[in-house]
Amino acid sequence: MSGPIQVAVCDDARAVKLFLRHVLEEDGDMLVVSATSTGSALLAELVEHRPDALLLDLLLPDVSDPSALVRTLRERSPEMAILLISNMPSFRLEEEAARLGVDGWVPKAHKPEDLRDAVRQIVASR
Repeated sequence: MSGPIQVAVCDDARAVKLFLRHVLEEDGDMLVVSATSTGSALLAELVEHRPDALLLDLLLPDVSDPSALVRTLRERSPEMAILLISNMPSFRLEEEAARLGVDGWVPKAHKPEDLRDAVRQIVASR
């Protein structure tokens, strides 16, 4: 891959989006190209941006069925890796990630380097 890994972040908490941007861009090999707060805004952004990876919060205010959102994301951007993020316990997050068919998961409270490594791994695996 030439150039930085392009990442989209979708989380309804402004502070989380700012934190994730800081963490992801810290090593210089990733660039956050989109930071949205809702599923509908995310879908609109994908028209303009074609990120390599998406960090997707499991609980968004306008998404009643996360599996429908993931299906739509897969249809529109099949090459994009999806990493589920949430504050729920790890065992539940892992179950949800498997149920939704995303590429990976990481708790929001993980160490920054673990988050960056998770993004690198899911992008490399696609």
